[in-house]
Amino acid sequence: HFQALSKGVFYTNRHQLQKGKPQSIIYRYQAFPTINIVRPGECSTDPHCDMAQGHSIGNISYHIPLTATFGTNAVYTESQPGREDWHPLVTKSPGLGFQFDGARCLHFNLKNETDITRVSLNFQIAITRAPESCGDIDYDTDDQLCCPELLKDTLSQDNFYDEVVVNVGDVPRSYLPGPVATKRKGRISVVG
Repeated sequence: HFQALSKGVFYTNRHQLQKGKPQSIIYRYQAFPTINIVRPGECSTDPHCDMAQGHSIGNISYHIPLTATFGTNAVYTESQPGREDWHPLVTKSPGLGFQFDGARCLHFNLKNETDITRVSLNFQIAITRAPESCGDIDYDTDDQLCCPELLKDTLSQDNFYDEVVVNVGDVPRSYLPGPVATKRKGRISVVG
């Protein structure tokens, strides 16, 4: 959320800017991260982009190694779709993660020829505007947030994702009681 705020991503819809309206932003996130374990001598995934596995084009991929990653125990990805400029996601500090366009960029594992087992958490997040916060405002094709229609994917119906709504541009929260964000799905009714 901080990264999107600092880059002005929420304020890219010129129609909402003109009306000066607060916005409700939906974060759709993978309910349970995938735990990936790749032991020496194993390979976990062939080259793929997540759209080919049924994920939305609007998903942002996160890869968080819980062990040091280097050489052939790292995930390899391209920097932009179709570039094929493969580079490993290397970290010496477990728990620090990577954000990449796994929906459109090919990524894969080589056969782990190190003597270190890689353990990582992998998950997707998508950010969109809540349709009810747009009201009579048309979707802006220059908007950096994914439109809600593109978030529908083959995993949307089976509790693969949870959602939380965050109000942006509203009255400063320090003056109001109550939650900052409201969870839309799952067992918890309020976050914050």
